[in-house]
Formats: sequence, structure tokens, C-alpha cells
Amino acid sequence: MDANDEKSRLLFQLPVPVSFRCVGIGYDAIEYATQVVSIFQNGFVISSPCVLRAGSSLALKLRLPPEVSGGFYRYVRCTARVTEKQLLKDGTLAYKVEIETGTLPV
Repeated sequence: MDANDEKSRLLFQLPVPVSFRCVGIGYDAIEYATQVVSIFQNGFVISSPCVLRAGSSLALKLRLPPEVSGGFYRYVRCTARVTEKQLLKDGTLAYKVEIETGTLPV
């Protein structure tokens, strides 16, 4: 297994509340509430009520449940970059994002 496979290994697959806003020139300061679908070592997959572009930078706030954070709820802020668009089994649009600053306690 190479380093890339290790980073993208699925750690958790459960809904986690998240809010995000797009960061950068040309984006409104709107904060969207949605959920994380899957958590990986270096990022996660989020559903999105709006269309995002690959390469977009996001400021995120997550509320990690005890199953993920080790026994208690934990709030985490981080920035991440959208790497790819995905279509979930139920037809919901989702995006894989990789953490740039901050870390997930997993």
C-alpha cells in the first residue's frame, strides 16, 4: 500500500454536522450547513447544497461525535480544498475535500 492509499483509507462513515463557507475572491460570505458523509485520514466527503469547483478553498466547522473524537463531542475548525465531485448512491451531490490547515482528532 502506497502513501496515497493510506491517506485515503476510510476511517468512519457516519453523518457528522458541518458548516462551511467558500473562501476567496468572488465568493459570497454565505455559511452553508450540511453533513460529512465519510471521514478519511486526510479529509472527508461532504454533501453540499451548492455547486463547488475543484480547487475551491473552504473554511469548515465540524461537530465530531464521541465515536470519532474518542468519547466526547468536539468542535473542530479547519480549512480544506475541494479535490473532486462525487454522486452519492441516493443522487445527492457531494465533494471530497482534503484538509489543508488543522487536523481531525482521529
